[in-house]
Amino acid sequence: MAITPMDIHLKEFRTVPTGGYDKEEVDSFLDLVADELEKALNRVKELEETLEAMKAKVLHYEDMQQTLQTALTSAQKSAGDILQEARNQAAAIIKRAQERSERILQEMRKEKESILSSFFAIRDQIVEQIPQMREVMEKGFSLIQELETQAKKALLRDVEKEVLSAPAPETSAVSEESKPEAKGEGEIESKPVEEKTIW
Repeated sequence: MAITPMDIHLKEFRTVPTGGYDKEEVDSFLDLVADELEKALNRVKELEETLEAMKAKVLHYEDMQQTLQTALTSAQKSAGDILQEARNQAAAIIKRAQERSERILQEMRKEKESILSSFFAIRDQIVEQIPQMREVMEKGFSLIQELETQAKKALLRDVEKEVLSAPAPETSAVSEESKPEAKGEGEIESKPVEEKTIW
């Protein structure tokens, strides 16, 4: 059973005729013990109140820790989700880029094949036309040579006609000074002929 300071203050002892203690001295000591016990009890009460306050703070901190732990877990999950979403988006972008580049490469291959096919077709046509073109050029060159030969022959005929149809000069009416230089025997004076080339 707990003893309170009031119990000590109110405690009564029996008196004995001989060999007892001094009542006032005992009462004074009991008062001192009661005061110290009261102080001790007050201190215990303060400590209990402090302990309760500390427990409340601990509970509050535990709640905060739980809240922070939950928030951290949620943040980690959200970060993981965001990271996974970013990875998924990056993978999708890379896949689309690869598909697009593959389509472009295929189109370029088709275009290359088309250009090469056109080139070879044109080349084959040119190769096929070369013999005909060579034959036409050779015929044209032969025709030019023939025309040039005929033109030279026609020019010589015209010169011969002109020379043969020219009147002979009168020697009596021409003075010695105005006479042309003596020609060699059988030499006929003729005008210079301008050479013409037909091309």
